[in-house]
Amino acid sequence: MSTPKILLGPLVGGLSHEGAKVWARADAQSTLYVWLASRADGKDARLAGNVELAARDGHAGVVELTRLKPETNYFYAVSLRKVRPKREEFHRFITFPKPGSRRSFSFVFGSCYLPPDEHGGKTMGEISRRVEADALRFGLLLGDQIYADIAAQNGLGRIAVTLEEYRTVYEYAWSRPAMRVLLPNLPLFMTLDDHEVDDDWHWRDPDRRWADIPLHNKFLRWLKGIPPQQRHLFPGRIRAALKAYHEHQAMHAPEMLIPLEPDESGKFRFERQDEGSLAYSFTCGGAAFFVLDTRTMRVKGRERSLLSEGQWKVLQEWFLSVREQYPVKFLVSSGTVLHPFWLDLTRDRWTGFPAERERLLEFLAVNEIEGVRILTGDLHSAHAVSAELKCPSGRRIPIWEFCSTPFEQTPMFISNTYLPIFSKWIGNQKKLFHQTGQNFGIVHVDFDSTPPRVSFSLHYNKDGWKTLPSVETVNRV
Repeated sequence: MSTPKILLGPLVGGLSHEGAKVWARADAQSTLYVWLASRADGKDARLAGNVELAARDGHAGVVELTRLKPETNYFYAVSLRKVRPKREEFHRFITFPKPGSRRSFSFVFGSCYLPPDEHGGKTMGEISRRVEADALRFGLLLGDQIYADIAAQNGLGRIAVTLEEYRTVYEYAWSRPAMRVLLPNLPLFMTLDDHEVDDDWHWRDPDRRWADIPLHNKFLRWLKGIPPQQRHLFPGRIRAALKAYHEHQAMHAPEMLIPLEPDESGKFRFERQDEGSLAYSFTCGGAAFFVLDTRTMRVKGRERSLLSEGQWKVLQEWFLSVREQYPVKFLVSSGTVLHPFWLDLTRDRWTGFPAERERLLEFLAVNEIEGVRILTGDLHSAHAVSAELKCPSGRRIPIWEFCSTPFEQTPMFISNTYLPIFSKWIGNQKKLFHQTGQNFGIVHVDFDSTPPRVSFSLHYNKDGWKTLPSVETVNRV
């Protein structure tokens, strides 16, 4: 019998001012040991915890680190034996400031990772080079961390259908050399979009008994002679895909606000009365983040919905709870909110759910929620949009959207056909820039100024890496 090996990771998720989650996946049944040190060489490392990596979870697991000190350098390593790892196996992370503490910081974000070659692409390598240069504290991956439905580039040669096939796609995409370098060295927060399951997938009924993908996708797959099980989206396939999602992404996230209920096999249940979602929130000093789940409750049919009532409830409660204490608020959505465009034929973004978009804008305006920046991906192009919330009191509150995508994918030029939103709750909309090409965004939160400033710089690859001038945003005094 061969000795078990680390297959993917390690990576740090669920980072806070006092804790972190260390994740890894092995290739066989084993025990994951996590070592924690205060020295870069790991010589003072102690065993911080361990967890059994069982077949039930694809041999993936998390060790939760607790009682850490805020704003402190730590060095960690993992092993499958109870032996301290070598010096070169230790990686660094820095815990967050205490909630509400006004400390400046930077992070990177983006979406849509489809490895173009065996190396895994140039974008992840460039991000790795900027971790130290830009003092990046963490990364936000906003969906499509895998492309289970792109047969030519998913490591399978066919569209993933079973749980083992979805696990194999993660194994292929995340084991590219560029990803292997990035994952251990930058704490990450993730959310899903569509390709973790299938392109533009949604439920057809609010009971979540039937699911679908767009008709043109099914037709094109039929023309290519692709088997029926790869052309149609059955609920069992969704449960398999989301089980793999949990093993690789949700497992190391902060605690879900209303967790989805698993069945006896560990796969998620989907019932009308279940308001669970994959949404979560976290803070980094004086900045608060809400990471939306815009997929698992999405319904297109006679009834249409993007978020469940349960998620709406916790979202609104979150906005009210952070309104005063956190001057900078990030709403993280896999799909764009403030950037509709003329040729959005699939209407797979908030454009396709205008009533819920209006509900969001109304809530922000009526409750005069200041300092909101929306972070988004999906479009295979990047942009920045500014606007103003029109409050019933007569106040005008600025709001912004930053989009960075794709990490590694083909550009989508049609998203350049920007169309302002027609709403009583928003005005003075401006597209500040639009850029195609592989890219990633860096956000810098500056608490050294009063009021705090948030800047967005886009790094894009067109005949070499270039950087657009930063978009500077400031809360209204």
